[in-house]
Amino acid sequence: MLRRLLKILIISFAAVLMALVVFVLVVVEDAPLVETGAPPSPKDVTEAREFVRGLRSAIQPKLSETASFTTNEGQLNSVLKLGGRFIPGFRGELSVDGKSVYGIASVPVPYTNKWMNLRASVPEFEGPFALSSVQLGPVTVPPSLAISVVRIGGNVIVGERFGDIVLNVADSMHIHDGNVAFRLTMNEMGSNGLMRGIFGSLRGSDMPDSGDIDRYYLEFRSAMDLGELPTSGSYLPYLLFMLEAAQEGSQSEGVANAYTSAIIALTLICGAKDFTLIVGGMIGSEFAEDNNWKADCGELTLNGRIDSRRHFTTAAALQAASNRGFAVSVGEFKELYDTVKSGGFDFTDLAANNSGIRMSNKFMSTPAPDWAELIHGIRSENDVIIGFEDIPQIMSEEDFKNNYKDVESIEYLKMLNLIEARIDELALHRRANRID
Repeated sequence: MLRRLLKILIISFAAVLMALVVFVLVVVEDAPLVETGAPPSPKDVTEAREFVRGLRSAIQPKLSETASFTTNEGQLNSVLKLGGRFIPGFRGELSVDGKSVYGIASVPVPYTNKWMNLRASVPEFEGPFALSSVQLGPVTVPPSLAISVVRIGGNVIVGERFGDIVLNVADSMHIHDGNVAFRLTMNEMGSNGLMRGIFGSLRGSDMPDSGDIDRYYLEFRSAMDLGELPTSGSYLPYLLFMLEAAQEGSQSEGVANAYTSAIIALTLICGAKDFTLIVGGMIGSEFAEDNNWKADCGELTLNGRIDSRRHFTTAAALQAASNRGFAVSVGEFKELYDTVKSGGFDFTDLAANNSGIRMSNKFMSTPAPDWAELIHGIRSENDVIIGFEDIPQIMSEEDFKNNYKDVESIEYLKMLNLIEARIDELALHRRANRID
């Protein structure tokens, strides 16, 4: 009986596998539907930033009523271009045509020279999300089937009911003069389950509980108000305090979750102001509003600069909560944005970002018993962040283009490689290499 059952299972598995192989062979194509586009530009970052800000302003987790959110073809394509940096080889384009949004996308099939091409059209709708047409390669897919696949795939792969939330977040879409207006259900999109699902998927494991982040936040804030941490001068005491707190927490939470909770809590206090714009409702607590905190870290510096403290801490937190590709790309986007909205592109900001990313990598990959030696070896700021000597600082958009072209040029990559090589020589990483 058992042998027969095993035989049936093997045959069934083989049949499903064969059907999947046949399906892939049918839908893959020799060439991408979308041509190679230019790397993200400062304009793309500005457009995408406006999209995110507009979306976040329309999302309030505690409100049950709906709100409108309006975007346009330019913003949507800029979001696609930046999003493509997180998916190797991805290419996508959207167009707003009359009463529909039409999209095409191409993704390379790993280990082949083939491409998976997608065409889809979203008409104006009132009620549930709708598709009017879907084509995968040369195969036409019923729209209802495609929606079901997206729903189930999102729920299973990302978790936190991601597929349900994404498909239900808008209950209408209308187009007027090229603008696309959505009516959003704010409490669905604002729930921390959505952001936790996204970051958990990027991270490859579940995010730590928001209550753990709260606990570290309160511990850090209390130490500041009690005078146990300085409010000016070097930021190093904060990093050491955070690491020691995470080391203690790792006994019950595990290394990865303890570090992630602690660095996110520290970033909420001392990181970039836009950090919550990126992580959304993932942390979800009102602890910052519930207490009249007296001390802050506004004047603390890293490498003698306030902005380096913010860059280092925020990049370290994004790395812990997601992955290197996401954390690095967010840093690049910030610098591209600065070329038109702030002082200019600054490689020292990227050096601070990458130093913070590498710190997260080292501590999260080091067993808890070895943390004490790592922490003891951090005696100065330049044990965790490289000096900025000979690293190009603020330059205009024109100067950046003249010297480095774009973020995919050889010249740009050479500078990043130089930064990484110098990070390799920091005491933290030399010591970690001996431990490994």
